[in-house]
Amino acid sequence: MKKIMSTPTQVPQTTTIEITINREQKELIEKAATLWGLSLSEYLLEVALNLAEEMPLKSEQIVLSEPNWEIVTSAIENPPQLNSKLKSAIEIYRQEYESK
Repeated sequence: MKKIMSTPTQVPQTTTIEITINREQKELIEKAATLWGLSLSEYLLEVALNLAEEMPLKSEQIVLSEPNWEIVTSAIENPPQLNSKLKSAIEIYRQEYESK
């Protein structure tokens, strides 16, 4: 008779976050969670993760001096001719990402 060895499954570690809100806020969030068919915890996690992923994009800024601004706008308005390395990079990008 063969013995079957099972490997233990790894359970991801979790942690708890607590928030304090008033009754009206909780009721509003519970209604929204119900509309999405999620538990309160699932809904809050989904909303928090989506917001966290969006925030860096909204708050990123590049501050340029006047001369550097002129260089950037000039490059956008008058792009240089494509050289062989840039053409190759574009082709590699298209093969990698546009076929998906």
